[in-house]
Formats: sequence, C-alpha cells, structure tokens
Amino acid sequence: MKISFKEADNGLKNDIFVDDRLTGTVEINLWNQKWKINPFFKFNPMHQGILYTEYSSCYKAGKALAKLYSDTFTFFEDEEITQEIDMRGILNNFSP
Repeated sequence: MKISFKEADNGLKNDIFVDDRLTGTVEINLWNQKWKINPFFKFNPMHQGILYTEYSSCYKAGKALAKLYSDTFTFFEDEEITQEIDMRGILNNFSP
C-alpha cells in the first residue's frame, strides 16, 4: 500500500492518495493544532469514531485515513470464495 500526501490550502489541508487514488483529506484545526480526517468514501458505521479522533501530525492522520480505506476495501481480498450455492430449493418454491 503506497500512501502519498499533496499539500493544499497553504498547508492547512493535505490530500491523501492510497495507491494513486484520492481517498480523502486531512485538515488542521488552527486553535488546537490537531489534524482530523475527512474520507471521500463510504465506510462501515462501526468506524464512525475515527472521524472525531484528532492526531498530532499530518502523517499520523494520513496513516489513519489509509488504514480506514484499507480496512474498508480489502475485507475479502485475501479470502477465496469457492463454496457453491444450491439454488434448487429456492427455485422449487416458485411454482405457477
């Protein structure tokens, strides 16, 4: 997994790219100097708390965003689904 950062808005925001795909931004809060993430993709609501977490550096926030992206889109990548599904029982219920 390759993570790239591109500075925007005079250093107040960074675009985060994972494997050359724009996944979101990280933005700094000027009052407390902490970084928050803003993903551009839908993810599991179970991970909703990550939106409210603040990070001490742009790098840490970017890594958290990349991990969220990786957890969201590589769930079945390592597993090979080879089990057959028997549809005969389902189709027998639809008699005219």
